[in-house]
Amino acid sequence: MDRHSARSIRMMASLAAVGFVLLACGRGAGGSAAAQPASAPPAQPGRAAPPAQASTPRELIPAKVAYTTIAASQAPIWLADAAGYFTEQGLDVGDMNRVDPGATLLAALHNGDLDVAAAGGTSLMLGNLQGLETMIVGSSLDVFEDAIVADPAITSVEGLRGKTVGVSRLKAISDTAARIGLEKLGLKPDEDVSFRGTGGNAESLAALQQGAVDAASLSVPALFKAESLGFPVLVDITAMHVPYATGTYGATKSTIASRPDVVARVLRAVAQGTARFKSDPEYAAQVVKEYTQIQDPTALTKTVEVYRPIFKVDLYPDREAVQALLDNEENPAARTATVNDIVDYQFVEQMRQSGFINSLPQ
Repeated sequence: MDRHSARSIRMMASLAAVGFVLLACGRGAGGSAAAQPASAPPAQPGRAAPPAQASTPRELIPAKVAYTTIAASQAPIWLADAAGYFTEQGLDVGDMNRVDPGATLLAALHNGDLDVAAAGGTSLMLGNLQGLETMIVGSSLDVFEDAIVADPAITSVEGLRGKTVGVSRLKAISDTAARIGLEKLGLKPDEDVSFRGTGGNAESLAALQQGAVDAASLSVPALFKAESLGFPVLVDITAMHVPYATGTYGATKSTIASRPDVVARVLRAVAQGTARFKSDPEYAAQVVKEYTQIQDPTALTKTVEVYRPIFKVDLYPDREAVQALLDNEENPAARTATVNDIVDYQFVEQMRQSGFINSLPQ
């Protein structure tokens, strides 16, 4: 287990709230805080360095920020932290930690243990539909980045019939992507193919190695690790270019009302982190290495190459990608909800109108 996962928040008080959420709302979705890198990787020659400390320290605003998975889809918030952009935006986020997606995340947001979290849009949407007032406030990734790798003995999609696919958690992005990808290829989720939550990308790969599952839904760089171990890609979901709000940022209506400046500053820092990822691939690879513990330089380089063209500096959540969240949700409340019910566009609109987005490398 990597040291970020080892230090993930479990939040006993928040878990008590989860029981309330599940009882009150019928079904859960998937604390504050795995550790940030001890220090930011050095800037490459000719690249912008992290902001220097001011000669007269200014008072920073405390903010509770977290991410939900060890996958490069959340690299923008990692770079925002590692490169010092939260500090530049006047925030003290302390140790930015990992929190489990779904019910644990929703409890943390609902209880005020978190101000803003990077998470798949599915979890944030479900919290909203269940009355927890979670809102999507930004998005740096509006398409699936995922693939299903399988035991080498399975040579076709049809070969997955009656088999089990490992996903990080049920209702997480890896689960949703696998279901949509397989359905597009003619297999019915939960009828033709079963899904098992494992806990994360690394755990899914380990389950595949141990024979506990027949295939695994993975994102990069874990995908490259799987290929190097002899597990071929059976379904390339990324190549399908499916609109879906996968790399989103969320807060509750209460936090938006009481701490709007914190939400705005977090999103500005994330936009800077996204721009740095796209414009400084060497630095991006170093930060991804720190968080994922992937040591293979080729895998790290390929990971950055995958995400550079699909990450967005403008964090405006694409309406089609958000609508896809609702269209693929079984909760009856999704049938009457609209994009504007689950997305608060005010902060991304402000960044556009102020010229902040245009000031960043695209």
